Amino acid sequence: MKKSGFILFILLATFQLKSQIRGFYDGSTYYEEEVDRVQPLKTSNRVSLYLGISNYLGDLGGNSGVGRNFLYDNNLKKRTFFYGFSFTHLRKEALGVRLQYTFGQIAGSDQDAAYKSTADNAYRRYKRNLDFRSKISEGSLILELYPLKCIRYTKAAHHWSLQPYALLGLGIYSFNPQGSYFDEIADDYVWVDLQPLRTEGQGMKEYPYRKPYKLTQTNIPFGFGLTYKITEKSSLGIEILGRQLFTDYLDDVSQTYIDPTLFTTYLNPEAAEEAKILNNKSNIIDPDNPYVVGQKRGEPNNYDFYYSISIKYSVRISKVRSIANAFRKKIYKYDDNEICY
Repeated sequence: MKKSGFILFILLATFQLKSQIRGFYDGSTYYEEEVDRVQPLKTSNRVSLYLGISNYLGDLGGNSGVGRNFLYDNNLKKRTFFYGFSFTHLRKEALGVRLQYTFGQIAGSDQDAAYKSTADNAYRRYKRNLDFRSKISEGSLILELYPLKCIRYTKAAHHWSLQPYALLGLGIYSFNPQGSYFDEIADDYVWVDLQPLRTEGQGMKEYPYRKPYKLTQTNIPFGFGLTYKITEKSSLGIEILGRQLFTDYLDDVSQTYIDPTLFTTYLNPEAAEEAKILNNKSNIIDPDNPYVVGQKRGEPNNYDFYYSISIKYSVRISKVRSIANAFRKKIYKYDDNEICY
């Protein structure tokens, strides 16, 4: 019995050994994906195009009642647009640095002030009867933050096609406000550059604290957006981007009415006549009770502001390995028909 048991043990061990030696390596391989090791792309680059409406918040126009800050006084009667393009470098799909150029136009008019009656404070703006338009050219460096991409890659929210993001940056922009008046000879409205006319006494010794404003300044762009992934390389989204400014002269309106006779002292005859007209047009609305020297023309305590609401189309241009190929395990293949005995 002992001898029979020993022989049986040897046979079983031999069978087990044979089952572990599957065959000879035939030189071929295959890959098996390791899902738990998949990681987001380390870096990627995107180019984007923008098209959308633009608007301004400042001294001109506005809604009914006393002029208020920010969007409370928003008025969308002017149809102005912004266009632009950008290059963004993203790290781990969560944090990006964007270099952007935007151009377009903004405008405002007291004729759009929404007043309910002559007792409404908005009527004072309507009576002021000033307007402006300005081309905007802007370059900015902006940080993009995608909060859901900061969640672990294994979480579902990280992979949602619809992703929110926040924006904050620093920009340089140029502007050139123009005002209009009706030219009876030309029988049409004429637009004139306002900054050289010193409409509120900028640079005049009679108003030493009113310095000429620069037409190129800095701003702080900030906002948020939503982007939807169309394909692995392209996305479509909507973005709201506001610009905090450091001037109240985006619309050339800020202080009080000055003595119009000063224009003849500081300007040539033609410019002086235009300045007199564009400084105070309230007599056109109310000839019997126009605004006079020293009365409020604007609100100097609040800086102007402009913003855009844009459709954004983005394309990834960087060449990257697919995530699946980057983290697959190499498996050697054996021929099971060639068994070692």
